[in-house]
Amino acid sequence: MLGISTPAAAHDDFVSSYPQADTTIKGSPDEITLSFSGALTDMEDASVIEVLDQQGANVAIDAPGISGTSITQHLTPEAATGVFTVRWKVVSADGHPVSGEYTYTVEPMTIGSGADTTEGVSASPSPSEEPPTEASASPTETTKEYGGAPSGGGAFEFLPALVLSALAIILGGGVFGVLLMGRQRRQRDRGAKAAKDARDDA
Repeated sequence: MLGISTPAAAHDDFVSSYPQADTTIKGSPDEITLSFSGALTDMEDASVIEVLDQQGANVAIDAPGISGTSITQHLTPEAATGVFTVRWKVVSADGHPVSGEYTYTVEPMTIGSGADTTEGVSASPSPSEEPPTEASASPTETTKEYGGAPSGGGAFEFLPALVLSALAIILGGGVFGVLLMGRQRRQRDRGAKAAKDARDDA
């Protein structure tokens, strides 16, 4: 009778994480994620994750959530900066527990990173906000630059009226002079006639 051998079931291995082990990030994350080479057993209290700060306080909140080969642990938003130690224990698909730990470092957010960088980029002027060029000067400025009156008349509109007024004054003065001279001539003629009549009577 021949026996049939079956391959031994392999344990699931730790593959990667976020944040990555032994790395430094800006600002504490809202959650961490660990990925494994196989599906994890989703049993109550089967998986445990602790995230300890430098003072030994656990900043993990609620129970971790398992989705296929990944497990996610939420962190308190009040987590400080510094070195954090992640201690984890999960149960692989073959029912064997697997555990380990790693560290990552959190630095304070700096000006110009994250949302600040985005705001800085959006604050730059768009092409539509370019300053006006010389060609787009206002009509008033264009008139002052050339020093002339606007087209369509200006001071020249009054020139015919001035000429007519001058001609009227000249003609009126001529007529008045002619009338005055005629009046003076008649007065002289009347005076001469009166003198002659007086001599004749004498």
